[in-house]
Amino acid sequence: MLLLLTLGVPVYASIGAVGFVGYWVLEGQAKGLSIVGLVSYSRVAVYAFSVVPLFIFMGNVLFASGLGQDVYAATRRWMGRLPGGLAQATVGASALFGAACGSSVATAATFAKIAIPEMLRYGYAKKLAAASVVAAGTLAVMIPPSITMVLYALITDQSIAKLLIAGILPGILNAVIYMVLISLWAKRYPQDAPRLAVPWSWTENLTALKGVWAVLAIGLVVLGGIYSGIGTPTEAGALGAFAALVLAVTGRRLPWRQFVLALVESVKTTVMIHVILLSAFIFGYFMAVTLLPQKLAALLTSLPLPPLGVLVAIMIVYIVLGAFMDMLSIMFLTVPVIFPTILALGFDPIWFGVLMVMVIEMGMVTPPFGINLFVVKGTVPDVSLNDIIAGIGPFVVAQAVTLALYIAFPQIALFLPNTMLGP
Repeated sequence: MLLLLTLGVPVYASIGAVGFVGYWVLEGQAKGLSIVGLVSYSRVAVYAFSVVPLFIFMGNVLFASGLGQDVYAATRRWMGRLPGGLAQATVGASALFGAACGSSVATAATFAKIAIPEMLRYGYAKKLAAASVVAAGTLAVMIPPSITMVLYALITDQSIAKLLIAGILPGILNAVIYMVLISLWAKRYPQDAPRLAVPWSWTENLTALKGVWAVLAIGLVVLGGIYSGIGTPTEAGALGAFAALVLAVTGRRLPWRQFVLALVESVKTTVMIHVILLSAFIFGYFMAVTLLPQKLAALLTSLPLPPLGVLVAIMIVYIVLGAFMDMLSIMFLTVPVIFPTILALGFDPIWFGVLMVMVIEMGMVTPPFGINLFVVKGTVPDVSLNDIIAGIGPFVVAQAVTLALYIAFPQIALFLPNTMLGP
């Protein structure tokens, strides 16, 4: 499989080919040929999977409608006069936008267009402006709705609702630590983040909140539907997608051309995920026949290392992979192999799902190959890659602090789902 990936074969084809051929060789032609149809029908063509295109469509509608501009305008008015206020506003806006978008790349691209030119106009250093956007984009996959959390739940047969709710407090914690970092940076190097002296009135501040309420309403529709028991995560996703569409259309923010583009992108992304998921499940059946995950779990649990030591080693692997590959590919490649080890070590699967997302996102902003670095660079040509790399280091350290707190206090993730949905 590594050879195929090195040769440039797409991820879905590499995973699927190895899984299919391997299963055929070990189990025979008849079972090998039947596995594709079996997996397609029993594992992929299931009701729970329908939440994926709904969340994707919701995020694409928000991205196309430009609601991110309203969110940034509101957070800028309320936080702009704090130390590093515009960068802090970017973090806050990304967290709020992520509550209805769920895509790290889309969030980074959105606020690269909106926030970086604004920060540069007020004299912010390029490295702080760009790095704050790169790092803040990672919040979108932590704060629900998160496509990544949903897919992890589908692969590991965990509760989608619990995974979504488990990401709330870690996402908020990460955002707060980013803001503290920016404040300290602005106080230590005031020339990098000049204070704003714009006298906004309370009336203007309150008026600006209208853009935030629209996005928050969508997030509340999704989470409220799940928590209240009114509907399943899939039904909540349908409500969220419908709410996003209604808000965008009634606000005249979604021209017909943008609506069609949102539909097309949603279909493309859904098909891509569907095919990769199919390949991942076939690969998982092959892994089950070889007993490799169980053997790996037995090997790792027999090492003279505490469970935390094994977990740290796994985290390092994920950080390295996150610097070179996208999150979905990493998840589909590794979860079928790693997950039995996590269970054997006694870690909570919901807690580990959130941890894995956090660690991979850390890799996606780590130089020199972090994907979010290039997303922001491609969106704002005036900022060089060297500017982004020069500023991202402190944010990576901030992510490491968040991870340390998360590992030390597992209830950061488990408290809300256990309280709201039961253990």
